[in-house]
Amino acid sequence: MKSMIFILRIIVVFFAGLFSAYFSASIATGLVNIGSIAGLCLSLWLLCVAIKPLHNWIKEMCMKTMFTKVMFWLVNIGFITFAVYGIIVSGAMIYFACQKPADNSTAIVLGAQVKSWGPSEMLRGRINAAEEYLIQNPDCKAVLTGGKGDDEPMSEADSMYEAMCDDGISSERLIKENKATNTYENIMYSQEILAENNIDGDITIITDGFHQFRARIIANQLGIKGKIGAVNAKTSLRYLPTFAVREWFGLPYQILFQSK
Repeated sequence: MKSMIFILRIIVVFFAGLFSAYFSASIATGLVNIGSIAGLCLSLWLLCVAIKPLHNWIKEMCMKTMFTKVMFWLVNIGFITFAVYGIIVSGAMIYFACQKPADNSTAIVLGAQVKSWGPSEMLRGRINAAEEYLIQNPDCKAVLTGGKGDDEPMSEADSMYEAMCDDGISSERLIKENKATNTYENIMYSQEILAENNIDGDITIITDGFHQFRARIIANQLGIKGKIGAVNAKTSLRYLPTFAVREWFGLPYQILFQSK
């Protein structure tokens, strides 16, 4: 039993150290958001718990006053709760990212940032995934959704449209939605466009895998019927952990504050 616990500690130390280094590097290179900050804090906490001498020293120091004792237990309970929540949500994110789309179902391609030189790396990944899906399903159309932010040279929909047409996708298969400013509006406005064009039936949401669970929640909030499939862009490992952890916060915010 002791040997198993020791091995488990070694595994936790390895991965906690790995993710601590990853999130630290992300923050140092400018990728600073709630995902990178929370991920770093959780990873450092795991390191402190898994390294037994360090954990014992911290616990001993905190047991000296009532205030530090209470803070010690509150911090640990908080991180344990957060870690369990993250595991459950990550499992759901994986599940919804694995939902196979129906053949030739209408695609809704969610936008991402447009840079001064063109699609960002994340948006390019979604464009590539959409092109592959359209080639494999020649009878379907796609709604390209995303408005223009203050720091973007054109709307995300226009950027996707130009890139896909340049890559040989027929413009007749592409419908632009260029008003949306968030994921809820992406899907809501896309559904309005589909209704205006008398397009109904199953849909396929094309975005990064970590984003699919929230997209499905929004689809349910909007009362969308029919099968909802998922096609996932290839997300760079440089972004995946940070944006996946950020989704842990985005999901409850979506449920509590963004439903209409």
